Amino acid sequence: MVFLAFVFAFLPVALHAQVDLGRVLPADRPLHIVALGDFGSGEPGQIEVAKAIARRNMQKSFTFGITMGDNFYRCGVRSVNDPKWKTRWEDLYSPLGILFYASLGNHDYAHPPIACPAGGASPDAEIARSNMSPSWRMPARYYTYSAGPVRFIAIDTEGWSDQQLEWIQKTLADTANEPGVKWRIVYGHHPMYTSGVHLNQRRIGVLRRDLFPVLKAANVDLYICGHDHDMERLKVDGMDMLIAGSGGADLRKVRHQEADSIFAAKSYGFLDIDITDQHIAAQFYDPNLRTLEKNSLMRVRK
Repeated sequence: MVFLAFVFAFLPVALHAQVDLGRVLPADRPLHIVALGDFGSGEPGQIEVAKAIARRNMQKSFTFGITMGDNFYRCGVRSVNDPKWKTRWEDLYSPLGILFYASLGNHDYAHPPIACPAGGASPDAEIARSNMSPSWRMPARYYTYSAGPVRFIAIDTEGWSDQQLEWIQKTLADTANEPGVKWRIVYGHHPMYTSGVHLNQRRIGVLRRDLFPVLKAANVDLYICGHDHDMERLKVDGMDMLIAGSGGADLRKVRHQEADSIFAAKSYGFLDIDITDQHIAAQFYDPNLRTLEKNSLMRVRK
């Protein structure tokens, strides 16, 4: 059903709020996923990480990728033909030969506006680009799909609303007993817990208050995000959380080690995730393909 990503690009903007792509890969397919956030800077850091992802893909092919937003700095893209598409996306990631299921970050909305004196950005251009790119898929500002043994939910934390929260809750309930699904993974831009510079940001507090209880009640296995330009693994009340916000934008130091933090590092890199019906294994890689965490995330289902 990958072709549905093309179809949804033609729908009116009002219908882009929520989409279920259904099953895009068979339930018995093991997954090898690359995940990165905060990357679309056009700077050397992005290029180094993109080259490392390509080398890793040569070692072990990725099934597909996901992004955690801030796909384009500092002011998103203005149209489906914005020059940034070529230099900051197509030239770097389309040669991998895989699809990326993307999510939006604050810079994709041209937030904060003070950083974009020349005007705003178009999140809907990122949706529409799905009809033109061999690798980019964003059928809606928030959406869901199944691949292998996983139900994925891509959320829009910058365009946060009560309507979206209700949709997440309903989607988790409706897919609770989905055939072939062993794991549930939610991903978006903002963390709910972090040791990075955005620790006290209001949006994080809202998500911690509103989203975390919903994900916890639904026994979501993993939440992946970016926003803080570092790498971190946390475990909060039994839920695993991964921050992979160092895909190319300027790095920022880890300010305060969260009590629930297991690992944190200021380094460019990406997240490498292997998933079968029996386990989720995730590892942070730097641009030299060195694993950054000695004991990586391993979630096992008996």
